[in-house]
Amino acid sequence: MAARPDYNLTNALIVTRTVETATTCVVGRVVKDGNADGECQPTTDGVKAIGVITALGPLAGAAGDKVQMAYLAGACIIPVKVGTGGATRGYFAKVVADGVCDATETITTPAAMDVVGFFTQSGVAGDIVGMV
Repeated sequence: MAARPDYNLTNALIVTRTVETATTCVVGRVVKDGNADGECQPTTDGVKAIGVITALGPLAGAAGDKVQMAYLAGACIIPVKVGTGGATRGYFAKVVADGVCDATETITTPAAMDVVGFFTQSGVAGDIVGMV
């Protein structure tokens, strides 16, 4: 184990999130979106992972506590227009004729080939939502 981990959070996109009910977050663990805007929860398999907990609030990272989370992409959140197919918070995004929507994956078309970011909010066609 390294005595001190490498880190440089100079250009990291760090946001405050609320730990979702019935979960606990700890520093250094990967998280995914919660079931509501502004929430996060631990992920044990990396599916829909969006960030890493960098600091806990005054409490211990229990349900309802505020935590600091650094987005994995680290760049920024951009408002985008949702296209046909809709947007789901935590899902990868792809471009369609009238905006961006959830990227779907099939055996012949891996989602990674279409991905332009991932959604920080959910919406229907015509809405404007955040995308990293």
